[in-house]
Amino acid sequence: MNYHKKANLILSIVFIFFLGAAVLEYYYPQNLGIRLMYFVLEAALVGGIADWFAVTAIFRKPLGWGFHTALIPRNREKVIKAVASMVQSELLRMDLIRKKIEGVPFSESLFNYIAKQGGSLFLTNKLVSYLQRYLERQQPDLLARKLAGYLRQDAQSGNLSPKIQALSGWASAQGYLDQGLDRLADGLWDKAAEGETRQIFVRYFEEIKQEKVSNGGSLFRTLMGFVELSDGLNLDEAADALQVELLLTLRKFKDPSDPLRALLKDSLLAQIAELAEDPNFERQVRQWTEEVLSEPLFERLLETVIGAAINSATSPSSMESNVLSKMLYPYIETYWDSIQENRELRERINSFIADILCRVIKNEHDVIGNMVKETLDSYTDQDLNQFVQDKAGNDLQWIRINGSMIGGVVGLILFLFLEFIYNPFIMPALMNLIQ
Repeated sequence: MNYHKKANLILSIVFIFFLGAAVLEYYYPQNLGIRLMYFVLEAALVGGIADWFAVTAIFRKPLGWGFHTALIPRNREKVIKAVASMVQSELLRMDLIRKKIEGVPFSESLFNYIAKQGGSLFLTNKLVSYLQRYLERQQPDLLARKLAGYLRQDAQSGNLSPKIQALSGWASAQGYLDQGLDRLADGLWDKAAEGETRQIFVRYFEEIKQEKVSNGGSLFRTLMGFVELSDGLNLDEAADALQVELLLTLRKFKDPSDPLRALLKDSLLAQIAELAEDPNFERQVRQWTEEVLSEPLFERLLETVIGAAINSATSPSSMESNVLSKMLYPYIETYWDSIQENRELRERINSFIADILCRVIKNEHDVIGNMVKETLDSYTDQDLNQFVQDKAGNDLQWIRINGSMIGGVVGLILFLFLEFIYNPFIMPALMNLIQ
């Protein structure tokens, strides 16, 4: 049984008991208990009827009484506006919404989802798919024209000296200069280890010997003959020794701490710095750059390179063999592993997501009130009454029940006051004063 029926039942019982008490009071007017019951039930009935009238007047016209009744239908615009404002400003305040959103582990859920989908491979596939769709819409000739224009503008502005120094410093810091020296050492080693290099050494020694013999006297030539006969001067052995010494030197050159390597590296950096400060060199480089960039062939070359790159990147090959996948996957895998281990970064990502959502909700916070208002505007008066009754009906029916209860208690107190205080003491005293 709902509270509405309970309130009606209690009011009905009070009314029936009141009728019974009225009959008994008519036949036994001097009986104190009957008069007490009649007085209390009368007050309870009045309180119950008054509160029934008040609660009913909120929704409709009780007994057809139209003076300040049917308050909700009469003031539906105010009610709807008040409800919408309460929902928007009180129930769904921005501070409450933000507090709830900040407690949601967005980054944890996001990373768990990505991990279930394949982690870094999943991210790579998604990024490659997006890039392929983007590249398919690009026009190589337009990109080449824009890139060439940017390069021409960049070449005409600025000083080359800081760029050259910055480039050399970056190459040295990233180890590219050392890699170049290693490749130089490897190339020289391969060349020095060839048999042709040994023959060059032999021919070089032969030329020196012939020069010395031709410039020396007869005695020197005689002595050289004796030295050769005694195998004291073997050019093949000298060439072998020089080749071995050269190979040992090149092996040491691959060591980053080798003095010769360090000297060459410092000298190279010094030469680069010197060239960067040389105005003639800068002028020549700028002139050469402008000549190359102004050539129509350069723009066609860029178009060809860009077109080939786009075709290679968007080729319908599998993700494993795609050029973009091979290029991006190592970097994405490294960043994915580092993000999973970096709790501080995960918290920053979570905070960033929460902040973005809060900004969106804040910008659209009025939508909440508008949605509530639009929904309630579509209600009829009966629907609106039912909506309020569904939310606060039980409390309103308790007002009716309490009205009967409080009316009875007040009636009891008044009866006892009138019967045992006012009539026997106060009333006679007032009469004596009047007389």
